[in-house]
Amino acid sequence: MCAEVYTIIIEMKILFGIHGTTHTEIAQSEIDEFQKLGFETGVCTYGNWGSANGLFKSFRLVIKNAIEIKKKVAAEKYNMVYLNTGLDYKTLLRDSITIFILRRYSKKNKIVLKIHGAQNRFIFSKTNLFKKYVFKKANLLLVLSSEERKSFLSIGLPPNKVQVTANVIDKSLYTTDPGFKAKFGLAKNIQILLFVGRFIKPKGIIDLIEACKLLKNSTADFKLFCLGDGPLVNEAKALIDAYQLTNNMHFAGHISESEARHFYANCDILVLPTYHEEGFPMAVFQAVGAGKPVITTKIRAAADYLVANENCLWVEAKNPGQIASQILILMNDKPLQDKMKKNNLVLAEKFTAEKIVGNIIEYFKFM
Repeated sequence: MCAEVYTIIIEMKILFGIHGTTHTEIAQSEIDEFQKLGFETGVCTYGNWGSANGLFKSFRLVIKNAIEIKKKVAAEKYNMVYLNTGLDYKTLLRDSITIFILRRYSKKNKIVLKIHGAQNRFIFSKTNLFKKYVFKKANLLLVLSSEERKSFLSIGLPPNKVQVTANVIDKSLYTTDPGFKAKFGLAKNIQILLFVGRFIKPKGIIDLIEACKLLKNSTADFKLFCLGDGPLVNEAKALIDAYQLTNNMHFAGHISESEARHFYANCDILVLPTYHEEGFPMAVFQAVGAGKPVITTKIRAAADYLVANENCLWVEAKNPGQIASQILILMNDKPLQDKMKKNNLVLAEKFTAEKIVGNIIEYFKFM
């Protein structure tokens, strides 16, 4: 360990703010690595806006939580607050209130925001005062793709203030189950497709169902497992009934991260035709960690790390015909699947906790 890094470690005591329900294991993996390196750390819940009903109660809860964070910082002498957040109206309001209260306590404490997906309309907004305040008062913004960083820099933020990071992927967590197909009554030759995400149009779930209609017409032998829920669940099920796809689909609903890993480990192909403003689409990179071929759109972190015909096949947004075509190509090319499996297991090594936290510590030097 170099002297400069050691100095950062002994000087920093970090309070991490993590969401109570979303990707908590990812955040905890980072925290564990910081602790392993010798940092003093603490944890607080951050981002539970939805636990209160109504605007007034939600606003009151944000203020209450911000005050609790300030009290914790003061009582336990933290000199850095590292908040996992997003970039939309609600998160900007919450972050601006929290940062204002923290800055009232101390202007010296460092504030780091890890932004899990930044919406472009808020990055480029010229009227959102919350955005301007947050960008000015935070010491470091960690984004999840080079596209997002480029957008932040284009509005005038200093290069050292905006840096690219990733989420931790631990490929040791994905274990294949030789009896997986038998448990679901599937024949050995059936290929398992997997979709993981919110049932909203930008995630591409409706486009994927339309693609499955075309796949069935081509007599492809497949089963699509869908993990997640959302406002389009009923519409999706209605389409499945209308297209007579019931035997080709399985809806598992929203399940825990540990349960979802069982599906990643035992699918043949991950399909995510998203046009949502993802930062680091976890469905894609968990499939990478499981060593699975991927079919997805060329956006953000996927575009940064994946290479066509090496790790994935690309599809355009809102193009069911192309989605079906790419699925058929991959289903019918076992050597290509095997190459992608091997390459994705190698790629997953880029996302170890050690490498990600090591890079973040380097960014701390410029604050």
